[in-house]
Amino acid sequence: MAKRYSKAAHAKRHKQTSHKIKNVIILIFCGAAIWFGCSLWYVARTLQTAHPAESIAGEEFRPQVGDPPYRVVIDAGHGGADPGARGVVEEKDMTAATAAELIRLLQQDANFIPLQTRDSFDETATPAQRAARASEQSPQLLLSIHGNSAANGSTASGFECYPSVPGRTWHQESFYFAQLLAEGMQAAGAALRGHGGVRYIYYLENDQKQLVESTHTEIREERSFTLLEDVNCPAVLAEQCFVTNEADAARFGSEEGCKKAARIYYEAICEYFGTQPQSEQLAGLSLN
Repeated sequence: MAKRYSKAAHAKRHKQTSHKIKNVIILIFCGAAIWFGCSLWYVARTLQTAHPAESIAGEEFRPQVGDPPYRVVIDAGHGGADPGARGVVEEKDMTAATAAELIRLLQQDANFIPLQTRDSFDETATPAQRAARASEQSPQLLLSIHGNSAANGSTASGFECYPSVPGRTWHQESFYFAQLLAEGMQAAGAALRGHGGVRYIYYLENDQKQLVESTHTEIREERSFTLLEDVNCPAVLAEQCFVTNEADAARFGSEEGCKKAARIYYEAICEYFGTQPQSEQLAGLSLN
């Protein structure tokens, strides 16, 4: 009798143990399911949170420009007693020739009122004086034309431009215009330097210039070029070509090269303001 009872008790205990093991397994599976579900929720929440930022970054920016005529300042770098860089061509001659042609194109277009930073390209004026003159005229856009240079023996060439830096009032509009300039020059055969031909310049405490690629969007306290900092409108400084590179200067620094660059700048200005460029045959000039 006792033996039968013992067997019955043992069977009961075995059944209870099996039941407990099943419960533990069920709890483990439930815990795993909850953990998995929470993980999925977290990933989905993270992706949902990140999506609007990606959408905003991917949207194509368009500046708010109002109605024409648009007031555009054309600044010829250097000039007068300041020759700028010297090489195959002299920088001040190249910038004056390009600016003169660009102003002519803008004058022929009723959508624009071209403005200058001094009365004559032969007039000597500091960047601060030119910036002040530009701001006095209530501009809506400024383009400062320059030429690049490199040390003897260097083969450096190509186009690059510098918009107002991140954190400034007109940075977004300036960056947009800089991209249009770079795209136009590239289409005409210019090699783009840096990240898509658009870069930033900062002046350090020792007055040394620091070049930064446009992928660096952090806001910094150091100043950039005076003509980008001290004008009350979107502004870009363009380095048209290397005056020290014979092939580069022949393509974009010669008389015909300056006309070619001016036409590219004019079309970029038109695209910035959303106007149609006036067609013009530039004495057989081709952008190819």
